Parts: sequence; C-alpha cells; structure tokens
Amino acid sequence: MTRQILAVLLATALGGWGRAWAGAGAQPLGFLSLDANARAVGMGGAYTALATDVNALLYNPAGLGRVSRHEATFMHNQAYQGIVQDYLAFASRQGWGANFNYLDFGGVPKTTISNPDGVGLERAGLNDLALSAGYGRVVFEALSAGAAFKFIQESIADVSAQGYAVDFGLLYDVERFKGLSLGGAVQNAGPAMRFQKSSENLPLTIRGGAAYQAPLRGQKCAFALDIIKERGESAAVAFGAEVLAARRFPIRIGYSSRNDSGIGLAFGAGYRHESFDIDYAFAPYGALGDAHRISATLRWGKTILPRAKD
Repeated sequence: MTRQILAVLLATALGGWGRAWAGAGAQPLGFLSLDANARAVGMGGAYTALATDVNALLYNPAGLGRVSRHEATFMHNQAYQGIVQDYLAFASRQGWGANFNYLDFGGVPKTTISNPDGVGLERAGLNDLALSAGYGRVVFEALSAGAAFKFIQESIADVSAQGYAVDFGLLYDVERFKGLSLGGAVQNAGPAMRFQKSSENLPLTIRGGAAYQAPLRGQKCAFALDIIKERGESAAVAFGAEVLAARRFPIRIGYSSRNDSGIGLAFGAGYRHESFDIDYAFAPYGALGDAHRISATLRWGKTILPRAKD
C-alpha cells in the first residue's frame, strides 16, 4: 500500500470525526485524548483533580497513590458511525495500576490516486490500542505524585506503527479549604512514531484541574474544572458536576469545548454500592450521531487509607 493511500485513509478516518469526538484531534493517534470511564465522561472529562480511583492512570497517575482498595473497571463505548471503544483498567491499593484502551473504526474505503472514490476496492481496517502501567504514591500528607509508561500501536490495513510515551502527574489537597484538590499532568511525552517513511508526533498534552467535593443539602456533591492543552490545538476547557442522590444514585452533567461537533454537553447516571458501581454516559455529536458508554467497576480488599511512606 502506498503512502498516498495511507494518507487518504488517515484523513478519511481521523480528519472528519477526530476533533469532534471529545478532542481526539484531526491527526493520527488522536485516540489517546479520548475519555473512557462513564463517570469521567458524564462529567465532561474534567477528571484531573478527581482521579483518585481506578481511572487515575488515564487522567492523572498521581491519583494511584490515593486508591484505598483494589479496583477494576471495564467500559464499552458504542459510538457513532460504527466506531467501538473498549477500556479495561486495574488499580491496587499499593499504588500500582494498568489499563488497556482499544479503538476499532470498523472498515474505511480504500482509495487510490487513480480511483479516489474507491469504487470496486475492498475496505481497510483501522484500529488503535494503548497499554499503560504506572505507579503513584503519597509523598507528603497532602501531595501525591505518579508516573506511567505507555505502549501505543496504530494499524491501518496491513501496516502498523508502534511507539511509547510517559505520563507524569501531581495531586494536591488544599488544607485550608477542606474538599478542594488541585491536579496537574503531562501526558504522551515521547518520540514521534514512524509510519512507513513518515513520522507522526504524539499528542503531547498538559492538563490542569481543580475539584471540590462537599455535601449540599445533605447530598454528596463533586464539582470539577479542567483546562487541557494538546500539541497543535487550542486550549480546551471542561467542567462537570455530580450529585449522589440517596447515597446510591449519582447524577452527572458535564461540558467540554473539545466536542465542537455537538453542543458539548454530556450526561450520566449510575448506581453506587460499597463493592461495585454501574455507570452510564451519553454524549451527542451533532450530525455525526451519539455515543453511549457503559462501565462497571468492582472494589475488593480491606480499605487502607493512603499515607506518605516512611
């Protein structure tokens, strides 16, 4: 397959929908910017300062140091145009975590310079995956830090490219304002990936966020705000709110300026138990269609409150 064909496939598969789908970016490897777990999606992806659970590795690895029980989660995303995303993650109360993020575009039409419409040609498969592993710990009573290593692969038809990246993060509880936390992370720092004779830069991303958790009229609430800057893109803002009704039923609403195809809003709900969560999130993307995410999270083991290592 020639470089021209690959370029057309990339433009077709990524250029048209990437920026619209939660800031995936109209460039290869944009899937690294996609949100995953339904709780985070329902809050617009504003999760940098809230990531103290099994999803910490995806948003801020420093949050791995705050996980108090073993946790595992699985999410399935049935997106528009036949695009499917599956996400699996694990976090231990010792601060270690790993995740698997896979995106399948289905088939896209093959084209050539002489046959730009692809008439009579087969469809080419396109998929992306990322495998991550990381560690976080409480450095001081109010400050935790973490880092992660990431293996990345993008496959188009019978051609694949591999690469790697690292993430770093910090998470700080503001002692003077109980319930307020601040987070920051650098994601996808690494060398360009080589695809045949061309190279593609990773979507280096800087995230900063704040979150406030407190009861409101007897209901536990969380509010979060993120500012996200990705290489080659304008800074984006995301914010979300969550109310835990009757101590069991979270209701969420979020907004992300990265979704410039739809209205930018996302909605979520779920059921919370001591040992498991079930969550759902819905996000409309205008003429492209809607995305539905369902995730299940399990927790087990004795609760150990995170603290600084001696």
